[in-house]
Amino acid sequence: MAVIPDKDAKCRRIEALIAEGRGVCESCREVGVSEKTYYRWRKADAST
Repeated sequence: MAVIPDKDAKCRRIEALIAEGRGVCESCREVGVSEKTYYRWRKADAST
């Protein structure tokens, strides 16, 4: 599987935006990651 550059930074940025009160969809859109990708990354990080 290919390594995604700045994956952790993008996840942290999305989580910060959500903590500020924005929605998941809006936060993902701002960072440039699809909602599906964000949830897949979270699931992968949780299992490791």
